Amino acid sequence: MKNLIIIAILLVFAVNVVAQHRVTGKVVSVDAQALAGVTIKVAGTKLSVHTDLNGLFTLVVKTGLDTLEFSHLGYRKKQIIVNQSRLYKDLLVKLEPLEQTLEEITIVSSGYQKLSKERATGSFDYISQKTFNQQVGTKVLSRLEAVANGLFVDRATSSTGNLMVRGLSTVTGPKAALIVVDDFPYEGNLDNLNPNDVENITVLKDAAATSIWGARAGNGVIVITTKKGKFNQPLSIDLNVNSTIIAKPDLSYLKPMSIADFINLEEFLYAKGRYTSDINSSRKAGLTPIVELLIRKDKGELSQSAYDAAKADLSTIDVRDQFNKYIYQRGLNQQYALSLKGGSSTHSWILSTGYDRNSSVLDEKYDRFNARLQNTIKPVKNLELTAGIFYTQSKSSSGRPAYGGIRSGSDLYPYARFADDQGRSLAIVKDIRLGYLDTAGRGRLLDWKYYPLEDYKHVVNTLSISDLVMSAGASYRLAKGLSAMIKYQYERQQTGGNNLSDRDSYFARNLVNSFTQLATGKAQVYKVPLGGILDLSNSLLQLHNVRGQLNFSQTWGKHELNAITGGELRNSRMTSDRSRTYGYDDLLMNYGNVDYLTPFPDFKTGVLNYIPNSKSLDETLNRFVSAYANGSYTYNGKYTVSASARSDASNLFGLKANDRWNPLWSAGVSWEASKESFCQLSFLPYLRLRATYGVSGNINPAMSAVTTISYAGGNSISTGLPQASFKNFYNPDLTWERAAMTNLGLDFRTRGNRLTGSLEYFNKRGTRLFGQALIDYTGGTGPTIVKNVAATKGYGFDLVLNSLNVSIANFKWSSNLNASFYQDQVVNYYMPSQDVSSYTNTGFILSGISGKPVYSIFSFKWAGLNPVNGNPRGYANGVISENYKLITGSTAKVEDLKYHGSALPTFYGSLGNQFTYKGISLDVRLTYKLGYYFRKASVNYGNLIASGSGHADYAKRWQHPGDELHTNVPSFSYPDNSARNIFYNGSEVLVDRADHIRLAYVNLAYEVNREKISFLPFKSMSVYVNAANMGLIWAANKDHLDPDYQGLNMIKPSSTFSLGIRANLN
Repeated sequence: MKNLIIIAILLVFAVNVVAQHRVTGKVVSVDAQALAGVTIKVAGTKLSVHTDLNGLFTLVVKTGLDTLEFSHLGYRKKQIIVNQSRLYKDLLVKLEPLEQTLEEITIVSSGYQKLSKERATGSFDYISQKTFNQQVGTKVLSRLEAVANGLFVDRATSSTGNLMVRGLSTVTGPKAALIVVDDFPYEGNLDNLNPNDVENITVLKDAAATSIWGARAGNGVIVITTKKGKFNQPLSIDLNVNSTIIAKPDLSYLKPMSIADFINLEEFLYAKGRYTSDINSSRKAGLTPIVELLIRKDKGELSQSAYDAAKADLSTIDVRDQFNKYIYQRGLNQQYALSLKGGSSTHSWILSTGYDRNSSVLDEKYDRFNARLQNTIKPVKNLELTAGIFYTQSKSSSGRPAYGGIRSGSDLYPYARFADDQGRSLAIVKDIRLGYLDTAGRGRLLDWKYYPLEDYKHVVNTLSISDLVMSAGASYRLAKGLSAMIKYQYERQQTGGNNLSDRDSYFARNLVNSFTQLATGKAQVYKVPLGGILDLSNSLLQLHNVRGQLNFSQTWGKHELNAITGGELRNSRMTSDRSRTYGYDDLLMNYGNVDYLTPFPDFKTGVLNYIPNSKSLDETLNRFVSAYANGSYTYNGKYTVSASARSDASNLFGLKANDRWNPLWSAGVSWEASKESFCQLSFLPYLRLRATYGVSGNINPAMSAVTTISYAGGNSISTGLPQASFKNFYNPDLTWERAAMTNLGLDFRTRGNRLTGSLEYFNKRGTRLFGQALIDYTGGTGPTIVKNVAATKGYGFDLVLNSLNVSIANFKWSSNLNASFYQDQVVNYYMPSQDVSSYTNTGFILSGISGKPVYSIFSFKWAGLNPVNGNPRGYANGVISENYKLITGSTAKVEDLKYHGSALPTFYGSLGNQFTYKGISLDVRLTYKLGYYFRKASVNYGNLIASGSGHADYAKRWQHPGDELHTNVPSFSYPDNSARNIFYNGSEVLVDRADHIRLAYVNLAYEVNREKISFLPFKSMSVYVNAANMGLIWAANKDHLDPDYQGLNMIKPSSTFSLGIRANLN
C-alpha cells in the first residue's frame, strides 16, 4: 500500500512537470524600443515576472490554460493566451501608450548603465526630449533651470551663474556639477554641445545615484544622452530650423545718478578743491567736461553765460540714450539642424549636422558647426561594435562695448556724448585730459583721443574652438544575461584666441605714445613700434578614457539581478601658451622688435616703466584610475536592494601609494507597497518607498599634495635668471573632499494617472572639505594653508507632481510642479579675517559661522537717521551711536550684526502648464526662488567722490530736517568718511527679501502629421513660436528689483522671440 501511494504521488508530479512549459519573449513599445520593468502576470495566480533592461522575460506556464497579462506604467494593459502555437517561440509583445496619461519615463541613464526607474533606489530626474524642446537656444545647459527638479542656477554668488544640484556640497572647492555626455565626462567647452543632438537628460541627485562616479560627483551629475540610430528602423530624416530675435536690453533698469545731481556735485567738489591734485598731477589724469569747463571759467577763458550754456547742453544728455541709440541693436540667432538615421537587423546609424549663426545685441558674432556620426553593427552573433565621431568648429568675435565697458579713467560720466547731431563720432575723456592732448607732443604724437564709436572697429577679438571626440566600443554576450564591454574615448579640443588692436585703436596708440621719446630737432623714437598689437593665445586639451566593464542582468521566477563591475583609466593633458607682438601689420604680416629688459620714461610723467611682456607657457597633466561595482536585486517585483562601491586614485593626492586611493560607496532599498495584498487601494494603485545612503566626492585639480612652483614668463629683468613663484606648498595629508547623503523617497500615482509624482527627503554632510588651517607662520608660507578641515551639513526635500487636470474630447490640460527646499549650514570652518565689514560688503563671502548657511547675509543694525544732520546711526555696545569706527572696526563682533538668512534660495522650482487641443499645444513655464535675501545697491559717497560711481539713491538723500521720516539715505558728507560709508552700505536698510517668480518661457506649437492628413509629403511637421526671458511677474521687494541681476552696471537678459519648424521628412 505504501508503495502504491508513493507511485501515485510520483505520477501526479510527473504529469505536472510535463504540463509545465517555459515561455520566453520580449516586450517593446510601438516604435520597437525595449521596455524594462514590464509586469507579466499569469491571470488568476500570484505568479509574475518583470522584463529586464532589454525587455526580455522568461515564465513557466501551463499549455493552453494560461493567460498572460502585460502591464506597464503609461501603457495599455494587454492579454495573451498561451496556446500550443506560442510555446517554444520567443514572443514579441508590443504595448501601446495610454492616450490620456502623462508622459512617464521608466529608463534612466547613470552613464554606466541604463536603469529601470521603477527598480532603481536612487534619486533621478529625467528630462525627456519633448520637455527639452519646449525651449529654444544655442546652449544645452541653459534649458535645465526651468524644467529640472532639484536644480537651480546661483546668480547671487556668481555673476555668470553656477548650476547647482541640491545646493552646496563644498565650501571653497569646485561647485559645478559633473557633466557626462554619452557615458563619459565631458571636459570640453560646454557651448560645443548641440541641443538638437540631445535625446534626453538625467540628473543624478542623491549619493546612491552619483557615487558610481566617485570623487567627481559630490556636486551632482548631469548625464546627457544623445540620439542614436535603432535596429530595424527605416530611414528617418529630421529637420529643425528656427530664428530668434533678441530684444534690446532695458537700460531704464539701470539706476545711475541723475545728470543734474551729478553736475551739481562736480561743481561742489571743484569748489572744495577735490580736483586740484588731479589738475596739477604729472599723470594728466582725465577730467570730465564739466571740470574742464570750470577750469577754463576760472582762468577767464570762458564767461559765466558761456559756461551756463555749455552746462545746459550737457545736462540734456543721458549716456543710457547714447548706448541705446549707437551701441545696442536687436540681436538675431539662427539655428539649423538635420539628422538622418536608420538601421537594419545588424546595423544602426545616425548622421547629424547643425549650424548656429548668432549675432548679439552688441553685434558680437558666434558661428558653430556640429557634425556627428554614430554606427553600431552586429558582425556576428552576440557581438556588438560601436564607433562614433563628434566634431565641433566654432568662432566668436567681439562687437561693440557693453554698458560699463566704456570707462573714463574709472566710471563713465553720465552725460557722455558719443556722436554729434550729424552722427559724427566724438571723442570722450578716457585716461588723459582732453585739454592736455590738444597740445601734447606739438603734433609729433599719434592722435591720443578715444572715440568710442570708432575704436571698437579697430579692436577685433576672436576665439576659435575645434573639438573632436572619437569613441569606439565593443560588447560581447558571454552567456545568458552576462556580457563584457570595453569603451574608449578620445577628445582633442584646440582653442585659439586672436586679439588684434590695430594701429588705429586707442590701446595701440596709447602704448606707442606713452613710450615715444621726443628730442628737439630729432625724429621721434618709438620704443613701442608703430602698428597694431597682436595678442595670441592657444590651448590644447587632450583626453583619453578607457573603460572595461562586465554586465549581468538576469530574471528568473520572482528574482531579478542586475550588476556591473569594471575599471577605467583617464588621462587629461592641457597645454597653453600666450604671446604678444608689437608693431603688427596684418596686411604685410610684419612686426617690430621690442626691448623688454630696459625701462623707458613715460611720456607724461617721466617715470621709468618696462614695456609690457605677455608671454607665458603652461602645462597640466591629470591622471585618474578607478575601479567600481554596482548591483541591485529585486524579489517578486516588490523588494529591491542595491549597492555600489568605487575607488579612485589620482596623481594629485597621496605621497604614498596607499594614500592615493579614495573609496566611496552607497546602498539602497525600495519597496513597492502597492503590490502587497494589504495595500490594495483603488485610488492609489501605485505606491513605492525608497531609502539610500552613500558617499561621493569632490576634487580640485588645481591643488596638489606636493610643493609646486609656477615659472613666470621670461627671465627676471633684475637678475636675468629664471623666476618662479610657489603655487602649492607641501601638504601630504591633502585628499579628496567627501559628501555623504541620506535619501528617503516616495513614488506614487493615483487612479487613472490623474496625479503622479514623488516626494523625497534628504540630508547630507560634507566632510574633509577644503578650508584654511592655521600653521606656524615662521615656516615662511604664511599663517594658514588649505587642508581638509572644513565641514558642512544640510537637509531638504524634492517634490515632483504631474497632474492631468482636464481631459475632455480633444482638449487636455496638464501641469508639472517642481518644488525643492534646501538649507545648509557650516559645521566647521576657519575664517582668517573676523572683520565685521567683510561680512557686510556688497560681495558675497563665506560666513564661516557654525550653524549659519555657507553663504549668509549679515548687516549692521540700523537706528535711523539723525534728524539734525542726516547721519546714519547704528549701535555700538548696544547703544545708538554715530561712532562708525567703533561700529565697523576691529573691536566689533559678528554677534553685533543682524543675521537675515541665506544668500542662496532655500525654496526653488518651477510650475509648467500644458494645454493641448487637437494639434495645438501651449506650454507656459514659471520659475521661482524663495526664502533668501539680497543686498541692494545704493549710493556710496566714497566711490562717488573718488571715481564718479553714482546711484539714483543720491536724489533720496537726507537734505533737511524731517527728511528722515521718508528716507533712509544719509546726507552727503565731505570730506568723505569711509567708515560711515561702510556702515550705511552694509546696513540692514539695504537688505531685502529676494523672493521672486518669473515667466521663464511660453511655447506655442501646431503639429500636423500623415495620420491626420494622408496626402502630406512628410510624416509630421510642427510649427512653433517661443518667447523666453519674459521677466519677473512678482517680487517680494518693493523697489521692482530683480535679485538675480544686481549691481550698478548689471543689465537684465533681453527677452527673446523665436519662430521655428520641426519636421520628420520620411
